[in-house]
Amino acid sequence: MNIILIAYLIIFALFGTAASYFVRFIYAYWVLKQMPMKYIIKAGVCVVMVLIISALIPFIG
Repeated sequence: MNIILIAYLIIFALFGTAASYFVRFIYAYWVLKQMPMKYIIKAGVCVVMVLIISALIPFIG
């Protein structure tokens, strides 16, 4: 049971991390007039990790 709670905690943390990367991208795009794709790529990696962990939860529990 504890491993599932840890998985949910990791998912929650990854959503927060992805959101912060999107906010950084929006700030750089609107304020700095740049388009750094590294933030979008990092946010995408976080989202993919959330999908993988979410798919593995039924097999863990």
